[in-house]
Amino acid sequence: MDIVKKMKSGEKFLIGMVHCLPLPGTYNADTDIQQVAERAVSDAKALETAGFDALIIENEDLCCDVQMRKIQIAGLSMVMYAVRSAVSLPIGLCCGSLNYEEALSIALVGGGSFVRLPVFVDTVMNYNGIIFPCSAKAIDYRRTIGAQRINILADIQVKHYYMLNPEVKIGVSAEWAQRQGADAVIVTGAGSGLETSMEDLECVKNKVKIPVVVGSGVNKENIREQLEVADGLIIGTCLRTDGKMSEPIDAVRAEEIIQAAGYA
Repeated sequence: MDIVKKMKSGEKFLIGMVHCLPLPGTYNADTDIQQVAERAVSDAKALETAGFDALIIENEDLCCDVQMRKIQIAGLSMVMYAVRSAVSLPIGLCCGSLNYEEALSIALVGGGSFVRLPVFVDTVMNYNGIIFPCSAKAIDYRRTIGAQRINILADIQVKHYYMLNPEVKIGVSAEWAQRQGADAVIVTGAGSGLETSMEDLECVKNKVKIPVVVGSGVNKENIREQLEVADGLIIGTCLRTDGKMSEPIDAVRAEEIIQAAGYA
């Protein structure tokens, strides 16, 4: 299913987050690949049962580097295959930071339909230093491997990073992403679970013609307001036991968010 095409036609999409346990090769990881895959499959099934429209798998990388290790790539490929075999929902993949080759490759061979690329057009910085955007390389790589069917959902001024030039407005970043080939853009708050500004969301929606997706901070109280503007919502933290990313999806919380959105 092409979720971007459906969002362009006016359908709203609720995308549930399958946030992996630390993969083998991750700093301080104490889980093996079977445990990671079993948790991911369990979360994916819970999201499907609750009524989500799609899901996105994301790796957990403690002591995060801008590039994944080969063992992490191998592990995430296995997780993708396990989840694809367990559910029928459209599946996306986020490998973090600059791992566009990994995300597009795994999505293509693993039956995914979209990827989330966090650093697409913005020059940002964090504890790894200055990180340059990947849009031109990502679009070229997607063409090179024949993955044009894999949609790119590009973060703009993404959470957990600081803009190297804070004078660049979020609307400008959105326009850059659209021009550079993003199929949709993602707007977030400052961190996981932190609410996305309605002002930012409305600004971006008015700047681009491609779908606009909220990438953080959706909850029962704000979901209706967010859906009035956004074309899609990526939802993760509020679905988990005690709101902790390390905990599994809580089926009751997942059903409550679906009801709050007016889906039930």
